Amino acid sequence: MADVRLVEARRGAHAGPLRNANANLRHYVKPHTAGRPEIVSVTQRLKKFSTILDKQCRYPTMKLSKMEDIGGVRAVVPDQSAADDVSRRLRKNWKVSRYRDYVRTPKDSGYRALHLTVIKQGLPIEVQLRTYLQDAWANQVEGDSRRRRIDYKSGVGKQEVHDFYVAMSELFAMSEASVTPSEDFSNELRRRRLLADPYLS
Repeated sequence: MADVRLVEARRGAHAGPLRNANANLRHYVKPHTAGRPEIVSVTQRLKKFSTILDKQCRYPTMKLSKMEDIGGVRAVVPDQSAADDVSRRLRKNWKVSRYRDYVRTPKDSGYRALHLTVIKQGLPIEVQLRTYLQDAWANQVEGDSRRRRIDYKSGVGKQEVHDFYVAMSELFAMSEASVTPSEDFSNELRRRRLLADPYLS
């Protein structure tokens, strides 16, 4: 029971810093709204108690005090140049303890975004910066995971599905860079889609 109270206390302590990070992040993305605030999304989430326990089970040596993503904020912006600009300004003006560029170096899963761990009121808050297509890709993987009850996000499930996700991530990156996919790539994407379909339909 003491461990439960400890986790809940740690989780609750992030609420204030999380609200602060959310409000401040809105200021930094505002120049990219072009007078239309609806084209940029800024959201926040406090990691669920069960998710914290699950992460501790997956990483048994991780101390609760070292968990950097109990509180998280996310901005979805129109394009990569906007994400890069917000990232640059945050790193210049906020206390950033960690920066990860999953755009130039995507995760093996195909996940792409910019991640910053910032310190707000003495606690770490994870900031994610995504473009529309990067966010659409991540939401699709999470949606498939919920629908099929398979944790694709964590690498679980059939390799054919993960191969298709990687190809889709590459296609989205090409689209954002205004690059036309080659015929070979298009054929490979179709092949991977056919192989993944039985597990996703």
